[in-house]
Amino acid sequence: MSLLRKSGLSALAITSAGTFALWNSRVGLAKIHEASKYDKELLKDLPSRESLVDSLKKEKQFDVLVIGGGSAGAGVALDAQTRGLKTAMVEYGDYCCGTSSKSSKLLHGGVKYLETALKEFHYEQYKIVQEGLNERINVMKAAPFLSHSFPVLVPTYKWWQSIYYWGGVKVYDLLAGKGILKPSKFISKEEALEICPTIKKEGLRGAMLYYDGQQNDARLVIVVALTAIRYGAKCVNYTECIGLLKDSNGKVNGAVVKDHISGETYNIRAKVVVNATGPFNDHIRKMADEKQKPMIYGSSGIHFTVAKYFCPGNTGLINPKSSDGRVIFAFPWEDVTIVGCTDDPAEATHSPSVSEKEINYIMDEMNKAFAKEYQIKREDIVSVWSGIRGLVWDPRKKDHLTLHRGHVVDVGPTGLVTIAGGKLTTFRHMAEETMDKVVEVNKLEDATSCVTRGMMFEGGHNWNPMLYRTIAREYGLEEQVATHLCETYGDKVYEVLKLCKSTGKKFPAIGHRLHPDFPFLEAEVRYAVKEYARIPADILARRTRLSLLDARAAKQVLPRVVAIMAEELGWNPCEQKKQYDAGLEFLKVEMGVFNLGKAKGDVKKLNEAEKSEIAAKFRKVDKDGRGNITGEDFKEFLNEQKKSQNVHKDILDDVILEANNGNRYITLEELQKV
Repeated sequence: MSLLRKSGLSALAITSAGTFALWNSRVGLAKIHEASKYDKELLKDLPSRESLVDSLKKEKQFDVLVIGGGSAGAGVALDAQTRGLKTAMVEYGDYCCGTSSKSSKLLHGGVKYLETALKEFHYEQYKIVQEGLNERINVMKAAPFLSHSFPVLVPTYKWWQSIYYWGGVKVYDLLAGKGILKPSKFISKEEALEICPTIKKEGLRGAMLYYDGQQNDARLVIVVALTAIRYGAKCVNYTECIGLLKDSNGKVNGAVVKDHISGETYNIRAKVVVNATGPFNDHIRKMADEKQKPMIYGSSGIHFTVAKYFCPGNTGLINPKSSDGRVIFAFPWEDVTIVGCTDDPAEATHSPSVSEKEINYIMDEMNKAFAKEYQIKREDIVSVWSGIRGLVWDPRKKDHLTLHRGHVVDVGPTGLVTIAGGKLTTFRHMAEETMDKVVEVNKLEDATSCVTRGMMFEGGHNWNPMLYRTIAREYGLEEQVATHLCETYGDKVYEVLKLCKSTGKKFPAIGHRLHPDFPFLEAEVRYAVKEYARIPADILARRTRLSLLDARAAKQVLPRVVAIMAEELGWNPCEQKKQYDAGLEFLKVEMGVFNLGKAKGDVKKLNEAEKSEIAAKFRKVDKDGRGNITGEDFKEFLNEQKKSQNVHKDILDDVILEANNGNRYITLEELQKV
């Protein structure tokens, strides 16, 4: 009998999403879903962005205007609209383009917060854990196709650690109550190594195995925003708040906004304005009242992505005590392993980048949990990213650090309501508390009570765990592609399938992949435009997540993404080049695409022999001696030369990338710059 079977572990511990084990974990959640009390008819078709903008400009006054479209802002918009309040929401960039799309992909109460609560008798930390565990199960019921439970290992190397971690995790289970995903247990050294053979063996005594939730963060926030729109909220992305409006008494009653797509500036009037801009909360608060003291300090959470084999199966790994006391982890997600994360002071920015110091810190600390033969090397990293969390202190309390991991609802002297702090897992409850305060302070008598607990989000109403099998058979799709589509769009998968084109092959019958190594389809780019995607980064980072999974692959498909978006949005060649350059800059700054695959201090330069080799290849492609080559020239060359091993793979990748971009000619000088 296998050790897994003896230990009573679910097959979920070693299988990927889309398997029968995932069926078990998700169908259970579907069964305990409670229907929402809010029964207003949903819009059948999503309105165009243009019609939403037109509504913002024409409406004399909204009940609630939300500034910020991350998890908190989208949650407030949904809560407000479903209370019967006329609601608008504006977001500087794409929905969830900030911290909400750059999380650790967890739905959790926070084991590390529980440790603080127990050791220091810290009631506020205890409340954070309790709130997180309550909301964890609610989100998993609201979006079952986007979330699932997954096991996490905490290895122990000293006898007292076994007792210490066992006690803490059991309290974690106890606090979860009926929302427990699966009971935790202590497992032997042999069982731990069978589940995760990459962990350090020397001195290993065993491991605690507990269960938390995992989700697709960006997609989760998008479906919350889409759900709000379906109920009638006017939620518009790429619309920046550049000023606040006030009445004769100095009370905030609207905002001046700028549309980043059209360049137009206009006013939006509202009875109440809610500030849900995360790390930028103080910026909006100062618009309302320059005398306001800061209540936000930024903290960077950086992550990087490596191959799946560092965390085989579906089990996460935690190093609970790094050299400076932080928790470092490696979690499997979407067929890769995410490693993180830091917690360092950082200035709020819309384009956070990652330093080599941060990368090396996480790599060194996580390697302490891996066996010597499975150490992460710098060249293993395929993507890096950073999210700036807006940690908060309560301006009403003397001890400013008391609630720095929780959230605060603040009503300023001008009536501006700010929701600050918190985490993605608790966004729904944060929104509920915010709107309770809005209704109370502004005496909005027409508002009903909160109805979002138990509400099913966009894509969840008719989803079932075996939907991927149905569409794979009916539409002739590869199972990997069918699984991805169902776990991204839920029951809206049929809307995506309508946009798929025939492959001209017996199998797969429809669906052209963006990249051969990933299940993302070209049809998803077209569908994303219908869901208000407006720039390539929306596709690469938030709709397909490709830039987080493999930044180099994202760079390779960027030209094709631009071409498809150009067809959908009517971009001219000048606009296409602008969007391509902006996409490349995004990958460079926010995903570290030009710093991947290189060890520390390893800067690649071509020697004279390599330059001569490239020149010879170039002349073979440039048959007419024009001094440049186009994508068509290169395609013709590849048809003639099936084997290209003589050129370094990194060089070849870059050549293909440029050749596929129809707006550029490639010169020999460009190819020789590496």
